[in-house]
Formats: sequence, C-alpha cells, structure tokens
Amino acid sequence: MWRLLFLVLCLCPVFLQAQCLSMAQRYQRLTGLSALPTPVEVIAEATRLENQSRSCGAISDSVYAKTLHVLGRSYWYVGKLDTAITLTKRAIAINGMNRPNVRRANLVHSYYNLGRIYGDQTHYRLAIQAFTNAVAIAKQYPEKWTSGASAYAEIAFIYYNIGDYEKAANVAQEGFFLSQRANDPKMAANTLVQQAQALIKINNLITANSALQRALGFAQRIGELSITANIYSLLAEVASKQGLSLKTVSYYRQAFEINKQTKFRYGCAQALDNLGFTYAEMAQYDKAVIIYKQALGYCDDMGGRLTILNKIGKSQLGLKHHHEALRYYQQALRMIDSSLDSTQFNTNPDNRLFRLIAYKSYLLSVTQDKADTWLDYAKIANNDPVRLRYALETYKVADQMIDFMRWEHTGQQSKLFWRQKTRGMYERAIETCFLLGDATQAFHFLEKSRAVMLADKLNELGARQQLTEQQIAQEQHLRQAVSNQQTTLASLPSDNGPAYNAARMALFAKQDSLTAFLKNLEASNPAYYQYKYANATIALADVQHYLKKQSGSLVTYFVGDSALYLMAVTGDKAVLKKQSIKAYTEALHQFAGLLANSAAMSRRDDVNRFLGLSNDLYRQLLAPFGLPKGRVLVSPDGFFIPFDALSRSAGKADFAVNDYAFSYVYSVGLLLKNGVKRSPNQAFLSTDFLGVAPVEFAPRLNQVLLPGSDEALTPIAGRFSTSTVLTHGKATKASFLEKAANARVIHLFTHATADSSDREPSLYFADSTLQLSDLRDGVLPNVELVVLAACKTGIGANQQGEGVFSLARGFAALGVPSVLTTLWSVQNEATYELTDLFYSYLDQGLPKDVALQRAKQDWLSTAEGENQLPNYWAGLIIVGDSRPLIHLSYSPWVGILSLLAIIGLGGIWFWKNRERRATAVFSAAHSA
Repeated sequence: MWRLLFLVLCLCPVFLQAQCLSMAQRYQRLTGLSALPTPVEVIAEATRLENQSRSCGAISDSVYAKTLHVLGRSYWYVGKLDTAITLTKRAIAINGMNRPNVRRANLVHSYYNLGRIYGDQTHYRLAIQAFTNAVAIAKQYPEKWTSGASAYAEIAFIYYNIGDYEKAANVAQEGFFLSQRANDPKMAANTLVQQAQALIKINNLITANSALQRALGFAQRIGELSITANIYSLLAEVASKQGLSLKTVSYYRQAFEINKQTKFRYGCAQALDNLGFTYAEMAQYDKAVIIYKQALGYCDDMGGRLTILNKIGKSQLGLKHHHEALRYYQQALRMIDSSLDSTQFNTNPDNRLFRLIAYKSYLLSVTQDKADTWLDYAKIANNDPVRLRYALETYKVADQMIDFMRWEHTGQQSKLFWRQKTRGMYERAIETCFLLGDATQAFHFLEKSRAVMLADKLNELGARQQLTEQQIAQEQHLRQAVSNQQTTLASLPSDNGPAYNAARMALFAKQDSLTAFLKNLEASNPAYYQYKYANATIALADVQHYLKKQSGSLVTYFVGDSALYLMAVTGDKAVLKKQSIKAYTEALHQFAGLLANSAAMSRRDDVNRFLGLSNDLYRQLLAPFGLPKGRVLVSPDGFFIPFDALSRSAGKADFAVNDYAFSYVYSVGLLLKNGVKRSPNQAFLSTDFLGVAPVEFAPRLNQVLLPGSDEALTPIAGRFSTSTVLTHGKATKASFLEKAANARVIHLFTHATADSSDREPSLYFADSTLQLSDLRDGVLPNVELVVLAACKTGIGANQQGEGVFSLARGFAALGVPSVLTTLWSVQNEATYELTDLFYSYLDQGLPKDVALQRAKQDWLSTAEGENQLPNYWAGLIIVGDSRPLIHLSYSPWVGILSLLAIIGLGGIWFWKNRERRATAVFSAAHSA
C-alpha cells in the first residue's frame, strides 16, 4: 500500500506536466475566445485558462498578460469596472517587466483599455495619463502607430467633453501626424474630424473647414461612407455659422443621401433634422415642416421622435398655425401618456408618469413650447382668458417636471444648466399670470424661479440628519437602479416589442421599489421626506399671515428678458406690476457703478446724477405700491440692490432708510422653512460670540492692513457673556474653523475677494484664505448670525435663474439663518461704527433689520460731508431671518447656574421642612 502511494506521488508531477499547455497552445486558445458570442462566456473561458496557467506556473509571459488583458476588457464590457482596472493593471505589470517571454509593445493596448475604463468612470486625469502612456510606447513600435493615434483621439475626446476645445484640437492634430506616419487614411480622417469639431466650438471656422476638406479627401479615397457623411454634416455646421445658408442646405442633403445609401437610419434622421432646423432658422417654416416629417420616417427612438414632433410644432407656430402646432405637441405627449385625448389640446400627461421617463429634457421642451403656444394663441385673441388658463395649467405641468429633474441631477453644473434653460419658462408663466391678474399663481412662479439649488442644498442638509448611513446607501442604490433601467429602456425601439415591454415592466418594478422605500420613509421619518422631497412652495396666504405678524411688507421681482415683473405683498393684499426692463437695467447699471466707487461721487454733479438714478429706481421698485412705513422684506432676482439708498426725491437726499427697515432673502419659502429652525445653543462648550480680526496679513496674500479692527471688536465682544476673540497672528484659518463650530454669533473684520466671474469668493485670514468649498457640511452647526464685515462678501458670480454665488450665500447654504454682509468695498471706520451700533440695538431686543436701520439713521444724524454718501453706510445689508437675536448676554451657563440655585434652595427648604416635621412628630409622641 505504501509503495503504491509513493508511486502515485512520484508520477503526479508528470501527469500535471502533461496537462499544462505550451505558450503557443495557450495563445491559440486565447485567440479562439473572440468567436464566443458574449463577454460572460469569454470571462468563463479566459478564467479557466488563467487558472490553468497559474497552476502550471506560467504567470510571467506575454500570453498570460494577454489573458489578463482579455479578462479586464470583458469585465469592462459587463460593467464591472473596478475588476477590469485591477486585471488590466496586472497585465500592464507583466508586460512592463524586462523578460524574454514578455512583449512590451502589448502595453499599448492595455494602457488604451485602462484609459477607456477610467474615462467611463469620469476619472479624466487618470484616463489621460493612461492614454499618454499608450502613445509614448506606441511611438517606439511602427506597427502600433495607429493605436497611438487612436489614443491621441481619445485624449482629444476627453478634452472636448470637459470644454477645453483648444487643447482638444491640438491633441487631435498630434494624432493626425502619427496616423500619417502609420499610413492609415481612416485614422487620419477621424483625427482631422475631431480637430475640426473642437475648432468649430472656438469659432476657428476657416481652419476647421480646411481640416474637414482634408478629411473628406482621405475618406473618399478609401470609400469610408459613414465618415464622409459625418464630414458633410460638420461642413454644414461650419457653413451655418458663417451664414452660408445655401451651402448649409447642400451639405446636409449630401449627408442624408450618403446615410441613405448605407442604410444608416439614425444618420438619415439626424441629417434631415438638422436640415429642417436650417430651414426654420431661415424662416422657411413650410419647408422645415416637410423635412421634419421626412425625418420622422427614419427616426426609431422615442427621444428623437419627441424632439422632431416638437420642432414640427414650433415650425407650425412660426407659420401662425396655432391649432396645428398644438396638435403636434399633443401627438408628442401621447407618446408618454396614450390615455390623452388627441383632440383635446388642453389636456396634459399625468405628472406621476414623469418619474418613469428617461427623456425628461425632451418632454420638458415639448411641454414648455405647448404652454408658449397657448400664451401666443391667447394674445392674438385679445388675451383670451380661456386660452390663458390653458397656458397657465401647462406651465404648472412643466414646473412639476422641473422638480423631478432637480431630484435626478446631482452635479452643480448640471443643475445650473437647467436653471438657466428653464428661466425663460418662468418669465412667460409670470406674464400669463399678469395677463390673468392672478397674483397667487404669479407668486408661486416667482418663488419657483429662484434659489432652487440653495433650497436643495438646505433640504439635503436637513434630510441627511434624519437618516442612518445604511438608509442613505439604500436610497442611492435604488435610485441608481432606476436610472440604469431608464437608460436601458431608452436604448430600445418603442415598438412595444417583447424586449421593450420587458424593460418597461422592469422599470416599473424598480420604480415601485424606490417608491415603497420613500413611502416608508414618509411614514417612519416624515421630517426626512419633508426636507428632501416636499416640493410645495409657500402659499401667498401663509406669507401674508407671516407679514401681518411681523407688521411688515414684501417686495419680490423677476428680471426677465422682455419685462420687469414686481409684486408687493402686505398682510391684506398683493399687487403685481410690469415695468420696462430697459429703463430698469440702464438705471441700475449706473446706480451700482456710482455706489461701488466712492471716488465716483467726488463732485456735486455726480451726486446729483446719483440722486436722479436713485429716485428713478425708487419710482420703479417702491413708489408704485405705496407701502406703509416699517419693515420691508426684499426677495430680489439676481444681485442685491441696497433699497436703503433709494431716494424719494431726485433733488435732495431723502433716502428710503428713513422710512423702511429692509432685509433680504434668497426666497421667501427658504426664510419661512429654514429661518425658524434654530434656537439658542445650550451646549457646555458653546460661546456666544466669536470675533476675528487679523489686522495684518501674510505678505504673500498681498492685502493691506486693517488698523483698528481689533480694537473695534472689543466693545462688541463685551456685550456677550461668553466670547472668543482672534486677532493678529491668532486669527488663522485653522483657528477660525476650530472655534466657529461652537459659536452662536460670528463677526469677521477682514478682507474678501469676489467678482462677477466664476472665481470662487474668498475670505482672508492672517495666514491664508478660506473659500466657499472649505465650508463643509456641519462646520457651523450652532451659528445664528454671521457678520461679514469685509469687502464685497455679498457679491459674486450671478448665475441666471439661481442668484449670486457669494460668501453670504455660502454661509446660508450651511444653514446659517442670518448673515450681515457687504455689497461693495466698504470704508473701515464707517463699518466699525455701524456694526457697533447694530449690536447695541440688537442688545435692546430689536429685530435685526430694524437694528441695522437705526444704526444707519444714527450714522446719518451725525455724519458730515462725504460720510453722508450711501457709499459709506448703505453697503451693509441683512440677509435671511431678521427676527431679534435672543439677548446678547444670554449664556447657557446662566440658565444652568440658575437651575442649580433653584435646586439647591429647594433642597435646603426640603431638609429644613423635614427637620421641623421630625421635631413636631417627636414632640407629639412624647406628649402622648
């Protein structure tokens, strides 16, 4: 028995050796995998080959590396990107070794695949690095030059997608040079096309046209019809930008004929769609309709058909065929909701269907254009109220769709794009309300038109505090599943075939899972659901109730492309007005220019001009409403205007600050929803006041001294029971972030930078700067008021449809209910005195807006000469909740010590009373 076992053990390696494949055999099996029909089958066979190679010790040659490469590629195809990256990197590691059985040239394809995978993950920096490595190695091997040119094309594609068009054009040109060295005309044509696409974006049309003509020569020489058709479409785009309409039409027709020849239906539809759009741009709407109808015959996907039907409707509107336009819009909407009556154009889809649709952007365009058509239809019939109501109802449907889109878009740039895209819709909706005299609905659209991203941010902050990490992850997983299934459904032809119906049922199931989860949250955690998903705006009646309690008024306005719409609301009425947009913008531009530069009003003539402009704006923004004196809440559109500095007289300084206490909000709904959440902090480690005054700054920051700012903090800090003051070298960014978390009021005497570009606003500390992105969630959990006594903290890039992205807005986005901020470069001494006066009135229990008004009035009563100019005193405004600050001297320790004293006194009384009772009982017992 032992001898037999010994013999088996001796022969085992021989048997195993016989099962191992040679390098040539493994390579042959590997190449045979390309015949397998699916990536899953390739993964199964390649995994078996990889395991066998490993068991035989063949793990350091180029065939084993290629096995890993094939596995990585296949996992990429099935969407398992992390696994794909790991396997591809292992292949790269082996081919990068200096060994005889390793082929370094194979690194080109592995790096190329790695770049593609990183690109799918939107890790663009890593993708570019991988493609750059592929290019560098490809240049060393002539047989890989084409692959290197393809890697160049991928880099150019990334730069194009992220908007760096100049770099995209330069990289594509490098790819063209390498493709020429490889003598590959097809790749040469492709890289030239990429270069041209980027050049078109930067309007370098002559060079783009030259590149396309060269590309056309390469494509026609080798008979590449698909590339040729694409080139003609791009030539048409160049001609269109050059205003060459006939050439544009000719090129699109050639693109269509070639796509028709190759039976490329999508290309045919696209070429005809563009041709129809060209005719529409030429106002030849009848021809556009004919071409668009022809395009429908080639268009198989739902999104494309929605778009083309919408364009037919717009062309019919161009022909003033309102009824026909509405018919095509209805036909498009019936693709979403087949229950709609095709003849009742006033009916709209059930908004519950919106959540199931992947084509929300297309559907939104159709709905907006349908509403616009009803509005235009009403205008030509002397503002027919029935048609206006149809328009209003359709705008309300579009508004609901925008809510669904908000919840799906997570990136800031994506959200901004849609805020800007939908802004015109809100203007026309408000116009419809104005024509109907419907102030209630006008207020709804005024609110929905602004600060939506800020609302989403605050909702997210509030909502996240209500959920566990597990619930957050579960919601993200369910949402991603719905999104993926929407994409799958969108990729299938809408012919009600088995595959389409199965995908549609799968989408219903995934959406139901998400809905069930959200419904469960609504029941178990109503605070979360209310924060994140409740999309109801504040009702006008609720606002009036609030204003009545505050003894105040509201002014809100919308700056449109064609008109300025204003609304004033008091406790018992609401008035909607329409003003000239041209008169408003002209006066505002000059008014703001004079305010922001004190030197601009150095002469009496300049002061007189300012008073004229100030009075002009007063007559536009305030005078039409005859508001009662007192507190006024302003909900502006875009930049904040210092209403304090509006003058009732054009001949003398009679400023509105004398009669009104102004405060500002990003939206009234945000004020009423988020401005009431905070209560005095009771934490042991809290401080009532944090004051920061760096005074001097690190030389590299290039900021001037702020002498006296540290001294100005002393009397302010003295008004609070507990305070922390950071001055000079202690006023660092790190110290601020550390101390701010426990502060109730934060006051900053420093510099700030902000402008109208996309540059992020910054605050200066002694050692460095703080930007909006440094203010992470949870940094300021206890703050009730932030005073930004620095220059220009209330200005920044004005994002149309969303507002000014300023430092003040950044603090508001963190849930800070009140911010005192500045609108221009304020004068130091005036700021020190005004803020001190502001705190003194807060200490008397006055509301913040009234406290600031009194401070400004006190300043004006004593100021002389140029100090009377609004440049000195009007730049400070209060944004957000204007209610009184709970007594400045309030301290949680006072309450705690008082409670302990009461408990102590109660204990003394209890023991003394107990002693008396015990003595009485003892005496009674002895008396008995």
